[in-house]
Amino acid sequence: MLMDIDKVKYKQMPAGFAVHDKGNVLEECVCLYSNHYGSWSRDAPYAPGNRIKLSADRLRNCWLENRYANLYTARSDDKLIGYAIAIRPKYEKYGSFSWVTQLVVHEDYRNRGIAKRLLFSIWGMSDDFAWGVLTANPYAIRALEKATRRRCDPERTAKNKKKLFNIACENLGDCYRISKESTRIEVNKAGSKIDSKFPVDHSQVPEMIKRATSNGVPWVLGDLEEGWEWFAFTFRDQEPLRLTKDEIKGMIDASDQVAKQAYARMLLDKKHTWAKHTEGEVDFIIEKCDLTPGKTVLDMGCGLGRHALALAERGLRVTGIDYISTFIERAKRKARNRKLETVEFIAADGREREAGQDYDAVICLYDVIGSFIDEEENRKILTNIARSLKPDGVAIITVMNYELTARIAEHVFSFDSEPNRVLKLEPSGIMEETGNIFNPAHLLVDEKTHIVYRNEQFTRGEELPEQLIVMDRRYTKQEIMGLCEEVGLQVQWAKYTGAGRWNDSLNPTEDAAKEIMVFCKMPKTLT
Repeated sequence: MLMDIDKVKYKQMPAGFAVHDKGNVLEECVCLYSNHYGSWSRDAPYAPGNRIKLSADRLRNCWLENRYANLYTARSDDKLIGYAIAIRPKYEKYGSFSWVTQLVVHEDYRNRGIAKRLLFSIWGMSDDFAWGVLTANPYAIRALEKATRRRCDPERTAKNKKKLFNIACENLGDCYRISKESTRIEVNKAGSKIDSKFPVDHSQVPEMIKRATSNGVPWVLGDLEEGWEWFAFTFRDQEPLRLTKDEIKGMIDASDQVAKQAYARMLLDKKHTWAKHTEGEVDFIIEKCDLTPGKTVLDMGCGLGRHALALAERGLRVTGIDYISTFIERAKRKARNRKLETVEFIAADGREREAGQDYDAVICLYDVIGSFIDEEENRKILTNIARSLKPDGVAIITVMNYELTARIAEHVFSFDSEPNRVLKLEPSGIMEETGNIFNPAHLLVDEKTHIVYRNEQFTRGEELPEQLIVMDRRYTKQEIMGLCEEVGLQVQWAKYTGAGRWNDSLNPTEDAAKEIMVFCKMPKTLT
């Protein structure tokens, strides 16, 4: 089935909310499970060979009313195509512990990364004591290992057997019908399994194990008897797997989508103090661009539209574009509330939007240029800025200042020689909470490419909690001036500046000089 994977929408909610959800998510989960989870074995005592069915009452009573449970969902065009239930109790002595107790993806949408995204969102935070699954699916075991970057080791599990079994009985007893008195468990160097009395069809398991070991990673959890499942865990204090340079580059190759996810998760609330200088910045834009009422302005990468809205209030005709659709919807609501009729907001990608020479001025502020580590992608934005300007039109462009970044950086490296350092970055919630992306403790700077790496955590709101390696490109003054000239803009002047300091010309490495501002003009004849 054809599907734009980027348009799949993921959410999380406390599982108890689903019980009372007016959108009938409980019934949706029951339907998805009953039609797409799996089948009973041929020797099962009930409905042998038939689809495993789940009732709404059982889902509610055994899973969704667990006080430690969260429900994670994936939707395509509002249709539920996948879900997972995670139970995450916290113990004073050990810390948090994560179980995934159900994972279901619609058969038509498998092998598209949906299950991986759900699981990584649950397990991706690296500070839990342990992560676990009870499953008869070898692929789920490999997903656990990939998401936590650790291998399941039955000998290690055996050392924690009593503790893990007690936690399982306490938190999963209703889900799996396991108890300290009657449930058998076998954990030793030959394997790790539990008699969950769940006779799911195992006929495909040998072939699945064969595929799961095709890359040379051995299967260490042993075989399964009828009604048994693997008792599989990884632990926080295990040494994380080292990834190859190519594997890490695979993460970087997906940076376009990662950047989009990360920017969409920024709260942009009052804690983002860099955004409080709108009126002064708009005064500066109007003066430097010689704007009078009725003139046209394009705000490329407008975010929530704070500059576009303020410019419209000054009588200018403004278009704001941004590729984060939720930002555009919020900007439209603000325009309606302020009764502004000369501003238009469009959800569009500044790299791809076709433009004519329609605007007297273009603004492209903060880190729009540099959001992409591929320089060609940043060049596309600048090219569209040039194409959008009338002859003699002007542009104000700002980028993040590499010279300051290099001066304050505590962690400098070369990706080519030390790729695994990217995975050792300490996580932070800076991007979501304050937007201070110059905190030296959380920057890893590649001095060869001027790419900056950050490990950003996003935990607020209804969307899935995520931990993303976010990358951006920073510039010297000479680099950004040269890039502007290459696309046909004529640089009139450039200076080092920062939020609230646009009228000042700062030294390149002083703390406030987080940005480089370039003022450009479009020649009357494009050369």
